[in-house]
Amino acid sequence: MNGNSSLTGNKLLAGLSPEQLALVSPLLRREEFSDGDVIVSQHLPPERVYLLVDGYATVKKRLPDSEEIEIAKLAAGDFFGELGILRDAREHSASVVATGRVKTFSLGRDDFTRLLYDYSPVARNILSNIVVQLQDMNQRYVASLHAEKVELERQVLERTRELAAVGERLRRELALAQTIQRNLLPDKTRSFPGVMVTTDYVPCEELGGDVTGVFPVDDHHIAVYGGDVCGHGIYAALVMSYVKKLIETSVKRMLINRQYVVKPPGAVLTSINHSFISEISQGDPEIYLTLFLGVLDLRNLSFEYSSAGTHVPPLVVSPERASELFDTSDYPIGHVPGHEYDTRKYVFSRGEAFLFLSDGVVEARDQSGAFGMGRLKELSRRAARTEAGLDVSSIVASVRSFLGDAPPQDDMCLLAMSFTAADPRP
Repeated sequence: MNGNSSLTGNKLLAGLSPEQLALVSPLLRREEFSDGDVIVSQHLPPERVYLLVDGYATVKKRLPDSEEIEIAKLAAGDFFGELGILRDAREHSASVVATGRVKTFSLGRDDFTRLLYDYSPVARNILSNIVVQLQDMNQRYVASLHAEKVELERQVLERTRELAAVGERLRRELALAQTIQRNLLPDKTRSFPGVMVTTDYVPCEELGGDVTGVFPVDDHHIAVYGGDVCGHGIYAALVMSYVKKLIETSVKRMLINRQYVVKPPGAVLTSINHSFISEISQGDPEIYLTLFLGVLDLRNLSFEYSSAGTHVPPLVVSPERASELFDTSDYPIGHVPGHEYDTRKYVFSRGEAFLFLSDGVVEARDQSGAFGMGRLKELSRRAARTEAGLDVSSIVASVRSFLGDAPPQDDMCLLAMSFTAADPRP
């Protein structure tokens, strides 16, 4: 074979004498490949070692996710396929593909092994080649890590800017929603003939699901309500805004037997339950609200009311006592389709007060335990002794003092009606 000139330039056989090359030359098989031909297949067992005589080849590796990547370029003088035989591997670690026309010499497994044992320069050249490959792989790995680090830093910076923009937009929207919700809350103090109403609301987050309200129905009646949507945040605030509007449009006078009467609170809650299930919860038992609604006749302090799942019953308060308005409440709004709520009645006396509060007040906790109903009743009796009647601001101040630096765990919502000695008749 007239290939000694090509063999002397190959890295595998470097250092062999002309006599040694002459002995090796008959063992070599000359092969030629066209562009794109697979010289070595990754998933076939190693059988030969190849010496690249002319042309170029590309080393490609198919990853477990089926993506094929290019890991090295080979040129005349390089050799490949030796590692699979040395490791006695079942398959090659990568494929080698011809780039253009390629000429090679190749050695079979047995001839390569014999050459390796008979000629120490061959073993030295293989070891040197492995070291060079490892150094090259390490350099490319470091460069790849650096490129990935730069790209990751760019992506993190970009995502951080995007998140900051989203966060700023959400903060603006939350601030607007908070302003709208505050505007929907009743004035903290409002008076009607013979009745003083005070309210307060402390959300545990930016937006809350508790609400109270008071509004005139006609010249002789006012309506008061209080409720709590399950959950907190934007969802709860939106639902409660919907419910608030529904209440204030549902409580109205009706013409019955040629006389105008105010629609009973039980009938109002029945209508709200139907609307809530059909338009909001759509039968989902996890979406519901508790709601109390009462209508007061200013002329005789007759109070008709209905309760849907109210956890903490409103209190009837005087300087001498504070007791629950009722013992049990009906189903929450959204739990039972087609349910009809009943209407109950209580007649207040001058000097008494009515106090509605959400469960976030009595369930406020510090390290010693909950604020509790007993503490609330005592505070209510003391607050009712003033000439102005029961003012909920003193109760809220006491709860805040009880909590100390801890934030409220739930929304706190209070509404009080004090029945003064003034003549309620217009």
